[in-house]
Amino acid sequence: MKSLTDPIISSFLKNNDHNVQLPVVIVLHDSCGADHISQLCTVQDSDQPTHHLREVKQFTGRFCAGTIRQLLEHPDVKHIHPDYQVRANLNVATTTIGAKQANQNLGLTGKGITVSVIDTGIYPHYDLIYPTNRIVGFRDFVNGQTVPYDDNGHGTHVAGAIAGNGAASSQYYSGVAPEANIVGVKVLDNQGNGLLSNVIAGINWSIENRLRLGIRIINLSLGATPTTSYTQDPLALACERAWRAGIVVVAAAGNSGPSGTIDTPGYDPIILTVGAANDRNTIGLQDDVPADYTSTKPTVDGFIKPDIAVPGTDITSLLSPNSLLANQHPESRVGPHYLTLSGTSMATGIASGIVALMLQASPPYTPDIVKVRLMESSKFLTPPFVGYSLVTSLFNMTRNYNSLS
Repeated sequence: MKSLTDPIISSFLKNNDHNVQLPVVIVLHDSCGADHISQLCTVQDSDQPTHHLREVKQFTGRFCAGTIRQLLEHPDVKHIHPDYQVRANLNVATTTIGAKQANQNLGLTGKGITVSVIDTGIYPHYDLIYPTNRIVGFRDFVNGQTVPYDDNGHGTHVAGAIAGNGAASSQYYSGVAPEANIVGVKVLDNQGNGLLSNVIAGINWSIENRLRLGIRIINLSLGATPTTSYTQDPLALACERAWRAGIVVVAAAGNSGPSGTIDTPGYDPIILTVGAANDRNTIGLQDDVPADYTSTKPTVDGFIKPDIAVPGTDITSLLSPNSLLANQHPESRVGPHYLTLSGTSMATGIASGIVALMLQASPPYTPDIVKVRLMESSKFLTPPFVGYSLVTSLFNMTRNYNSLS
């Protein structure tokens, strides 16, 4: 039997009741040609296979201990991972990072760049559909709906930090890239929770549709506590696949505080991981500090994360009417159209907006170059902080692409 690194699976294997199943992701070797789980093992009547993710050689489902033992013995099975629960983790903020100056003085608005927001969904907010509808795609892996909606509100708030144009507030509450396009991919439910397998499916769908929809960025304002190395984490591996396909993957560090572990997928060393700063509701940088909730410790593999940090405290962005967040936090509503929230989720949205400006200024930039330029141009505090000088230097920095790359 393969060595077990995950304590959840190790504990579950002590259970011999075939009527008790564990949701898992079964990762196969690249050479495996199995099209159905029954080609690998004897499937019990109580087992519940769900997805076959052919692109990344994975099966998902709920299986009893006996079935999992068989799979662990199979030579085509690389490893097995729990299908764990993933959780959802601008006026002053956009001015602090220089986005307003980039929009107005440099003509950088994110136009022509599409961001896939893999989250709780997307509400067709006035700031995203007027004067033109910039929600160019929607896919629902939770309820199978075809019309954009957001019953939690988290994804809509994040999308507003990225690309809201402030149409409902005379441009006062606008996002970083107010002309960028948005694709809503719903993988989290109305409570802001979801399965790892649905997030992976959302990433794979974004990769498959990147050319059709112009997707250059994936925003993952979500995460879970890692239980193993990033080299065996299916969510991290899915993000790496997107990165290699030319998509900049921007992920939240997590909200566990200074003593907390960086979430998956943000703990992957390849992708861009974002922490949150507190701009204290002022435009100047001199009083900015790391937010007390942002995860900043080294990852379980010993890498230093996050890569950058941007404002994430008291971010006013789009409200999804009748959503969970709108109903639970009436005190945070700003008029009928906006909501103020804090977290590395919000910071991640702002960072995705910055990436959209970079890619508009220099379309040939690869994900690796985007990450390097962001880290090089940051004002390093603890954690590093992206300040005004970053965005205002984007135009001059990116126009010299050929000499820099």
